[in-house]
Amino acid sequence: MRAVIVSHLYVDPASRGKLRALVGQGAAVAVAVPARWTPPGGGAPIETPFSEDNGVRVVPIPTRGRQADGSPATWRTGALRRLLTDFRPDILQVEEEPPTPVADAAMRLARQLKIPAVAFTAMSLTEAYPFMARLRRRRTLNRATAVLGANSIATGLVRAEHPTLPGTSIPRLGLPVPPALSVEPHAPLAIGFVGRLVPEKGLDVLFRACIKLYGKWTLTVAGTGPDQERLEALAEQIGIASRVTWLGGIARSELVNVWPRIDCLVAPSRTSPGWVETYPSQVLEAMSHGVVVVVSDSGALPESVGKAGLIFPEGQPEGLTDALTRLLEDAALRGRLAAEGRRRVIAEYVDDAIARKTLAFWETVRKQPRG
Repeated sequence: MRAVIVSHLYVDPASRGKLRALVGQGAAVAVAVPARWTPPGGGAPIETPFSEDNGVRVVPIPTRGRQADGSPATWRTGALRRLLTDFRPDILQVEEEPPTPVADAAMRLARQLKIPAVAFTAMSLTEAYPFMARLRRRRTLNRATAVLGANSIATGLVRAEHPTLPGTSIPRLGLPVPPALSVEPHAPLAIGFVGRLVPEKGLDVLFRACIKLYGKWTLTVAGTGPDQERLEALAEQIGIASRVTWLGGIARSELVNVWPRIDCLVAPSRTSPGWVETYPSQVLEAMSHGVVVVVSDSGALPESVGKAGLIFPEGQPEGLTDALTRLLEDAALRGRLAAEGRRRVIAEYVDDAIARKTLAFWETVRKQPRG
């Protein structure tokens, strides 16, 4: 199997675990990335040369402009065409959203060169696009041989409009298999929260749930954001401030130091008109390290956790209190869920598992009739 993947995410070598796993499972992979890209939030521009990364051919493509999510606005179509004609892939997978100019252009090239092409989407809410974006999205999906969603909600939204388009749900990025971690001594229930301090992440719901959580417990908060002052004041107001430790914003690489300190991670996210959980990477990382997870039923959270965690209705502190009380009172339940969560991530979400499912999907796509 020879595949070309187009995505700005793979500028970062740390994000290429799935690509390396695909090569390890016998695929020949070339990835098209922006030749020069500035990450969202500033920082030094990243320049990517032609290179080989553990068997993955990295091909820089000149780009121009910037979209709201930080991805390039346009990619040089001639350079994409040269990559496709030189590499001669069996499959093209475009991991940029269907309304983007690059998705539209890449699908047009795939149609012209008779290459089966997979569109990717993580959009998990119905969205009203501007006219040109709506037009590009329609053309992209009409030309696609199949669609890949980051979760079943995203796939379902596309297939509701294009019911004959084959599709499945596979996350774009996987996780490495982590070593087992030793647990530090702490209170009978050490609760954790990791995320940006904004209303959608629901830390206030967790605070209110803790009001009626009786017994010995602590809460560690890793993250920062515009809601921090309000949340600190709320913790003082409701009388739980002495049990809350604020770590501030920390790099993802530093989370490895957080997991041994907590028994459970809570993701009390709440859906808003413009946001929903699409791929809860911190939840999956916690599970992989043997940390029990308690999540709301927002977006893709229940799908990601399955039966390896506890789920409560979003925005309802009472349901979260009940779940945390079960964990506080039942050490055996904590142990069982911790083991099930780690097994689930290794079976479904590590790089090798994502690569295996992707290869199987590509094989079905190759057999689809070409329009």
